[in-house]
Amino acid sequence: MTDNVDTPTVPTTWQDIRTIAGWELRGAIRSRWVLGTAIAFAAAAVLVSLLGLRSLRELGLSGVGPGSAGLLNLAVLFPPLIGLLLGANSIVNARERGVLAMIAAQPVSRFAYAAGVFLGLSAAVWTTLLIGFSLAAVVVAGPAQVRDLGALLSIAGASLLVATVAVALGMAISALSASRTQAASFATAVWFVLALGMDLALAGVASSIRLGPGALMAVILLNPVEAARVLALLAASPDGGTLGPFGAYLVNTYSVGGAAAILISAMAAWAIVPVMVAWWVVSRRDI
Repeated sequence: MTDNVDTPTVPTTWQDIRTIAGWELRGAIRSRWVLGTAIAFAAAAVLVSLLGLRSLRELGLSGVGPGSAGLLNLAVLFPPLIGLLLGANSIVNARERGVLAMIAAQPVSRFAYAAGVFLGLSAAVWTTLLIGFSLAAVVVAGPAQVRDLGALLSIAGASLLVATVAVALGMAISALSASRTQAASFATAVWFVLALGMDLALAGVASSIRLGPGALMAVILLNPVEAARVLALLAASPDGGTLGPFGAYLVNTYSVGGAAAILISAMAAWAIVPVMVAWWVVSRRDI
C-alpha cells in the first residue's frame, strides 16, 4: 500500500524539523565514515596549503593568494563527493533499517522529515569542512596577508555551498534508489559527471563548437561544481581578472553583485529541487 501525502492533521513544525536534524547530525558525527572524511579533508587541505606556501617561497613571493588554486580545486571537488555519498546513504538506509517506517508512524510530516535530514546532513558536512579549513588557516596564518583573507573566505564559502547542493542531490538519489549499493553507485557517477565528465565533454566539442560567453555561462549554471568555482574566483578577484575574458564579460554584463546573485540562485535551485524530489518520493512510495 502506498502512503498518502502529508495531510493537515500532520502539520509541519519547526520543532519536528529541528529534532530530526539534530538526530541526523548526531548520527553522522558518531559515524566513523564521517570522522574519516573530516580527517582526510583536513589532511589534504593542510598538505595543499603547505605545498602552495613552499612554491611561493621558492619563487620569492609572499602571501597565499597566488597559491590558492590547489586549495580551490580541492574545495570544489572533494566536498561534493562527501555530500553526495552522505546524502545517498540517508533515506534508503533509513528505509532498509525500518527507521522510515517508524518515523511514518509518528505524528511527523514527511516534509519535516526530508527537511530535517537535509539540514542535519548539511550541518555534518559543514562541520567536516570547517575543521579542514580551520587547520589550513592555521598553517597559512603566518605568511598570509590581509588581502588574502578574501580569497580564503571565498573558497571556504563556495565549498560549503557546493557541499550543501551535493547533500540535496544525494538525498534525491537515495529516495529513488532501491538499495544502498545502488545509491552509492549513482552518487559516485553523478560526482564524476559534475566534477570531470562535463569538462571533458566540453573540451571534446570545443574544437567544433565555439561557445560564446553567454552559452558558457549557461553551461556553468547547469553544473553546481563549476558554479562554485566561478563564484569563489569572482569573490576573490572582483575585477574578474582571474577568470580572463569570461570574467570581464561577467563584470561588464551583470556586475560583480549581479553575477554572484545569479550563481548563488542557481546553486540554491540545485539544492531546493532535489530536496523537494526526495520529499515527493518519500510521501508517495512504499516504505
